[in-house]
Amino acid sequence: MQDGARFFAYTTWALMISVAIIIFTHRFIQYMDESIWVALLIVFGFGLIYFNFIYSVIKRYIRKVPAPTNLHIVLAVLILVPPVVWVITSANSISQNELLLILFLALSGVLGTIYGNRAGIKARYEYIQKLKQLQKEKFSLKK
Repeated sequence: MQDGARFFAYTTWALMISVAIIIFTHRFIQYMDESIWVALLIVFGFGLIYFNFIYSVIKRYIRKVPAPTNLHIVLAVLILVPPVVWVITSANSISQNELLLILFLALSGVLGTIYGNRAGIKARYEYIQKLKQLQKEKFSLKK
């Protein structure tokens, strides 16, 4: 692992933010029993939050990796562990609403990982092209 310290840094701050998100938004889970529309709204809300978070973390991580890697998958799983554990441990009994929430969290994690990886690869390509251009300019100035 070439960038172990960088991966460790990403996992620690991503885990902390993931825990903060679920701590500050867990109150909405109790309203899921009111109606199906409220439950769907809450599930989609959590899905969008975690999709966006995972997408941006993965994109940022992949942008500067020295070599192609699959560690972004581990990073996405580590981001999803706190909310899933929170939902399971905070529920008295696992109902359909909690299972639906866990399913949407998993779906948002998979989609965030896929699209974040694609965007990160594109951003890495642009980053490398800018570095090459800067090196070419510095080399031409020295001559």
